[in-house]
Amino acid sequence: MQKMSKKLINLPENCVDEMLDGVVKAHPGLSLHANYRVILTKQWADTKKKVALLSGGGSGHEPFAAGFVGAGMLSGAVVGSVFASPPARNVLHAIHCVSQGNEAGTLVFIPNYTGDCLNFGLAVEWAKSEGLKVESIVLGEDCALLGQDSSVGRRGMCGMVFIFKIAGAMVEEGKSLTDIAQTVRMVLRVLASYGVSLSACSLPGSGPLFKIGTDEMELGLGVHGEAGIKRVKIRTATETVKIILEAIIGTLKLKSGDEVVVLINNLGGTSQLEQWLVTGEVHKQFTTLGIAVLRIYAACIMTSLEMAGIQVSALKISGAHKEDWLNYLDAETKACAWCGSPMSIPPEEPLKDTPPPENHPEEHKLEGPTINAAGSEILRRCLEAVALSVISNEGHLNELDSACGDGDTGTTLRRMADGILLQLGTLPVSHPSTLLKQLSSIAEMTMGGTSGALYSLMLTMTGTALGAKVKAVTARTWAVAWIAGTAGTLRYSQAKLGDRSMFDALLPACMKFESYKPSTVEEGLRALEAAVVAAEEGCEKTRYMKARVGRATYVDATHVTDVDAGAYGVTVWLKAVFNELKTCFQ
Repeated sequence: MQKMSKKLINLPENCVDEMLDGVVKAHPGLSLHANYRVILTKQWADTKKKVALLSGGGSGHEPFAAGFVGAGMLSGAVVGSVFASPPARNVLHAIHCVSQGNEAGTLVFIPNYTGDCLNFGLAVEWAKSEGLKVESIVLGEDCALLGQDSSVGRRGMCGMVFIFKIAGAMVEEGKSLTDIAQTVRMVLRVLASYGVSLSACSLPGSGPLFKIGTDEMELGLGVHGEAGIKRVKIRTATETVKIILEAIIGTLKLKSGDEVVVLINNLGGTSQLEQWLVTGEVHKQFTTLGIAVLRIYAACIMTSLEMAGIQVSALKISGAHKEDWLNYLDAETKACAWCGSPMSIPPEEPLKDTPPPENHPEEHKLEGPTINAAGSEILRRCLEAVALSVISNEGHLNELDSACGDGDTGTTLRRMADGILLQLGTLPVSHPSTLLKQLSSIAEMTMGGTSGALYSLMLTMTGTALGAKVKAVTARTWAVAWIAGTAGTLRYSQAKLGDRSMFDALLPACMKFESYKPSTVEEGLRALEAAVVAAEEGCEKTRYMKARVGRATYVDATHVTDVDAGAYGVTVWLKAVFNELKTCFQ
């Protein structure tokens, strides 16, 4: 039996919302939209002529990102569950809030993690479709994967806070959205971070997310509970800092005479003694190499719950931008997590909360081709079969996922299954295009994280394709729509065949189904049977693949020896559909 961690919480499922309530109680200058887990500065109403800055991500990283909301840094932060991206609708709510009457525009900073890229990206696209002036930049500066085979890019780490500070100071100067975005991209090119840990963290109500010996340390790890890229025997502070700086210097191509600004991030469980000791060691080693440290900060910036460890982030400062960037870093900010922040002091006169915009109700107009009563009943039975099959496989899916993350794939899919069963009697099964969009909403609302965004995107795009100029629903139109939905989702996910993801089962299945060009029920069943076989074969191949997308990318391959949980999940619901249809038509 796994030993549970000890944490000062009430119920694990309530800890994020109770934490956010504590944040605004301690800092009355902040406003919480609890239903959306969005934190804004109450002074936003006074700064509508300036560019708005938004960011966020999963909980468990405090004070990131809510602690950096305030004049001179972020306008707002969107918070997800522990180590999970916030859903797109919450991000959209934050964009709506800061876009009211704001002609300067909104810049959304997206931490480079799959779930954040998908959910924030989806919200930005929604906002643009509404005519809002909004742009986004994906932030990533981790250099642990330098030279590694990965298509997902560099992870967003504590160095993102340098971006928040510089961009926030530019906002206060009245700089344009274009100017700020241009500077941010310049900063990203000369920014690098690297992390090490001595212990694992644990989710509230659970045990440690990975095991590490008392005489070992992890190198190059992230902040979501995943193991690092390499495990070594524990080193001294001097030796550890040397490993970190070698990676950073190699990435930034630093040499004697260069100048840097440095951030030492406490991952949450490191003592202040160790934090300041490492700070001195970083400064000493950089200086010995002839690299001048112009500023050095040390604090809990982006934590990983109680993980014992540190991250070092360095920003190369030089050329014509040197003085500007230093001035931006030195500029006053009221964000409470930046040193010297006055945000914890209540204002003399109570500030009024910015009223939230009208919420957009979840309404799906019946549209697209229809099917008869018999076909509708068959579709309803398929949905029920899928939900029940997913629920029965929850435990095995969680077990498959536990090797490379927080072991929740089964639970995540089960939440969607529960949502389907809850609404089964009212789902618009007679209008498949509308049905798929309704299922997309269920996925987005119940699943969250990467899986929720992927399934929501796929269902939305499949539904759109099924309703576009389609007069009748046939096996052939399902095939074309399925291909369109999968291909569209791939564009946003950055995944491809062979990256060890759900697409390794999904893509071969839909391609096989479409290749049969089915036009009758019998042909459709044969095509679907072949699709199931293709999905199972694709899933089995993931056992031997190196992950190139998702959280497993950052985990040592020796920890990942079974099939991909997402790919296996595809085989579960696809087989359920086939078996139910076979029963209906036999």
